[in-house]
Amino acid sequence: MLLASIFSIATTHAENIDTSCTVFLDDIDTMGALFEDLYLTWAIHRMEHQNQMARQQGLAGRLIDLDLIDIDTQRKFLLDYCEQNPEREFVDGVALLYDQFPKGE
Repeated sequence: MLLASIFSIATTHAENIDTSCTVFLDDIDTMGALFEDLYLTWAIHRMEHQNQMARQQGLAGRLIDLDLIDIDTQRKFLLDYCEQNPEREFVDGVALLYDQFPKGE
């Protein structure tokens, strides 16, 4: 389960944790909408964290606003990305989603 891998503080080395799109798709297929919502919540927090890091480096962040790209569009984006790129990392899809939001001031 990808979410458990992301949130766990296990002593396993990071390279042994499978965080691929295949795991994401398998998780939401077997665990349902609740897990899909958890992944989307994680993705939004990840994008907000990217914004904080950008601001700390003096760069413009993105406008992470659900009025600009609603949650259903974000869900579809990540599902499409992972279905087309099952071997890629889920977080890579989140990074591409982040780039879809307009740059802020």
